[in-house]
Amino acid sequence: MAQPQRIVSNRYPYLDIRVTIGDWRGESSALPDTGFTAELVVPDTLLNQDIGFPDEHIAVEVGDGRIVNSPVYLGAIEIPGLSTIPDVTIIAIGNEFIIGRGIIDLFRVTFEHGARVTVET
Repeated sequence: MAQPQRIVSNRYPYLDIRVTIGDWRGESSALPDTGFTAELVVPDTLLNQDIGFPDEHIAVEVGDGRIVNSPVYLGAIEIPGLSTIPDVTIIAIGNEFIIGRGIIDLFRVTFEHGARVTVET
C-alpha cells in the first residue's frame, strides 16, 4: 500500500498547481471552491496563448446566474507534491484558476483556521 502524501499551503486559501493543456504547461495558484462542482477553471486570458483549439464549448451558469458559452479543454492538473490527475475537464472562463469538487473530492482537504490549507491523499 502506498504511503499517504501530504502538502501544506501557507498561502491560504490558495494551492499551487501545474496545468497541462495539449503542449501548453503552466503554473499558478488556484482557489479551491467547494461550491463549484466541476473540475478546473482557468482564466480565459489563456486563450491568447497557444493552448490550441477547445475540445468543445458548453453553457456554464456563473455565480450571478448568467449563462456563458465557454470553451472546454481536456488536460491534466498536478498539485506539486501529489500525483498528476489526467483527463481533467478544464473550462476557460473568468480571471482566476479555480479547483472544483471534481478535484477536491479526490483528496482530504483541510482549511485550517484561515491560516493554511492541507491536502492529503
